[in-house]
Amino acid sequence: MAMFLRLLTAIFFSFCVQVTYAQQAANQDIEQSTEPTVTASEQAPEVGKHVMANMDAGSMVLSLLMVLALIIISALVLKRFNLAQQNTKQLSVVASLSLGAKERLVIVQVAEQQLVLGVTAQQITLIDNLAEPIVATTETSLPMAGNVLAFLQKASGKQSK
Repeated sequence: MAMFLRLLTAIFFSFCVQVTYAQQAANQDIEQSTEPTVTASEQAPEVGKHVMANMDAGSMVLSLLMVLALIIISALVLKRFNLAQQNTKQLSVVASLSLGAKERLVIVQVAEQQLVLGVTAQQITLIDNLAEPIVATTETSLPMAGNVLAFLQKASGKQSK
């Protein structure tokens, strides 16, 4: 994930550098074609002279929005394809129970073994190795719109009674 972001950043900055060099070359060509012949000492570049020559507020805002869009798109792509966790076939969470705001009780399947772990914000503690594995049950849930509609109907039915 970090490597992907570094690659995108490197590509973006190399593109920006190329555009900047192209603009500077175009500006120098225009200046050389409009100015009469000048000696070599007068052609020496001045440091920082053309830094903000072609940058107005609109192009700065557009550049910022492009960078933000690139960051958001790359985050969505990473989240969608889950590139960070591709090789986790031997490790899975079988069950999880929330005990508090930041405390959880988790059963993790590691190969053929199941572990009961206590997870807090500061640490993870092994509580027990299960002798008999727990079989994970999958619950079928209604679509979100159906769940909300059923909840509202139940809530309004309880209030009227």
